Amino acid sequence: MKSSLTVTFSSALLLAFCASSSALAPAKNVTATAPSPLTCGDPSDAVPLYFMEIAGQDMYYATGIGFVTTLVGDLAYTFLGIAARVFTTQELSTVPFFHLHNDQTSDNFYTISATDRELALETGWGDAGIAAYIYPSQICGSVPLYGLYQSVDTIHFYTINETTYDAMLAGTGGWADQGIAGYVLDLNPCAAD
Repeated sequence: MKSSLTVTFSSALLLAFCASSSALAPAKNVTATAPSPLTCGDPSDAVPLYFMEIAGQDMYYATGIGFVTTLVGDLAYTFLGIAARVFTTQELSTVPFFHLHNDQTSDNFYTISATDRELALETGWGDAGIAAYIYPSQICGSVPLYGLYQSVDTIHFYTINETTYDAMLAGTGGWADQGIAGYVLDLNPCAAD
């Protein structure tokens, strides 16, 4: 029963985005290519990439609603919403979105770069597996997932919302640009994928 409630809740949440897509800020200056069944993952397989935080300490991204419930219920994380749509298994043209964790700083870092992953592992980060599968370039109707880093509190943050990204860079919070972490599907599952 719990599993069907989880699916129903997730589906209802995504459908709510269809009904209220005006709340979503479109990415600026982004040109997406049309999906092709020969090169693209099946957008109906995409799932929400949830994000949570412990204020001033950590941001965490996960696809499993059960794990999200544990983080929020048992570990004092605050649920912030859905960052994007991603794949939980490798689809056409997708690559692993590696998850690394630093126990000393309580920071979580995500990357599609095998080189960055190896460098992080060599400098004390722990391998937390593959968070999801995403596109390495802007294909298949994907949008950029921007990465930022705040060194004072050692926090990595990821967003598809360019307005949020620009505001964080321009603000006084000390956020530094880490470029585009990869390409994901827009929050709106009703958009032409």
